[in-house]
Amino acid sequence: MNETKKRQYARLAQQLKVLQSNLQNTTDQLEVMSRHCNDHLVGQLGKIHASWFIGGNWCFEEEMLGKNR
Repeated sequence: MNETKKRQYARLAQQLKVLQSNLQNTTDQLEVMSRHCNDHLVGQLGKIHASWFIGGNWCFEEEMLGKNR
């Protein structure tokens, strides 16, 4: 193999290492983002369920028990 090809393959190998490193960093960032989104989503669902429960309780009190606010 001539020198030009050796240099080209060496450069390609270096670029592939950089690409692999960048892809690993991207994967790590996506995992962190996924965990944060899931935590936030679970918290939001809890708030929604709590507000439905409170709203349902108010409706029950007003309709079934005749309480007025």
